[in-house]
Amino acid sequence: MPAKKTTTKKTTAKKPAQRLLYTSDKIHPTAFIHDRAFAYGDITMGEFSSLWPGVVARADMNAFVLGKYVNIQDNSTLHSDSRRGVTIGDYTLVGHNAMIHGCSIGRAVLIGIGSVVLDDAEIGDGAMITAGCMIRGGTKIPPRALVTPDGSSIKIFENKAKTAYTVAGSLEYVELAKRMQRGIWGPFSRAEEEAFFSRAKEIVAEMFAL
Repeated sequence: MPAKKTTTKKTTAKKPAQRLLYTSDKIHPTAFIHDRAFAYGDITMGEFSSLWPGVVARADMNAFVLGKYVNIQDNSTLHSDSRRGVTIGDYTLVGHNAMIHGCSIGRAVLIGIGSVVLDDAEIGDGAMITAGCMIRGGTKIPPRALVTPDGSSIKIFENKAKTAYTVAGSLEYVELAKRMQRGIWGPFSRAEEEAFFSRAKEIVAEMFAL
């Protein structure tokens, strides 16, 4: 007798859930969102701004507005509640593993690695929040202040920030985004670094009318 034919039931693999969308019409064409960054909700990104690997920008309850030349570095988180959004000014650099929640950050600000900025805090233009700072809710940081951790608190040194270094870093990240998209790796040359800093000094002078 011929062998009995067996039939196998075809199974259709479940499609992965579609990633939630962000407001792509508010993202400048020159902005860079890495494939491993997660952007949700009402987000505006200005020209040459960028979100790097592991970043979560979740604007599900209120709007986020990022200016031009802003970079949000690896594994940082942006969120807010329904009463307030997040605003980040031009040329601001947010370092790795930072937490930004329902606050206002000015132009040309450094948010150092691992720092936390909480609800209703306001960071003035040109300030430098060094690594590991906890900026508690409602705190007002003056423009161009240098902020350092001090145990469970912070120290504020007015007019001590080196803002040109922050802006130079933001300019570098524009070029890093371009390089990454072309698969180019390696350090910047001395001439390139000098050009970033020279341009940064001009930007700071214009920004603060120095």
